[in-house]
Amino acid sequence: MPVKRKSLTKEEIEVIAQYQWASIKDIMDIGAIGRNKARNIFNLISDNYYSDKYKVKNGLVPMDLVLEYFNIKLATLNVKTNG
Repeated sequence: MPVKRKSLTKEEIEVIAQYQWASIKDIMDIGAIGRNKARNIFNLISDNYYSDKYKVKNGLVPMDLVLEYFNIKLATLNVKTNG
């Protein structure tokens, strides 16, 4: 049975989002997804970002594109509660 990843709180997302670049681990944490799905998203963002430019193989993509992919806006980030 697959392990359900924990969704991050507003504060945890803000801490991760303060960096300019995102790794696959950051994508996993922000999206509460597994490594394979995070790798697919990483490749999609990387292909779109570098398109015609020389692709840098540093294992990082711009954080703002990751937040845009997950439709997260830090200025209007709301914390969802269960009650």
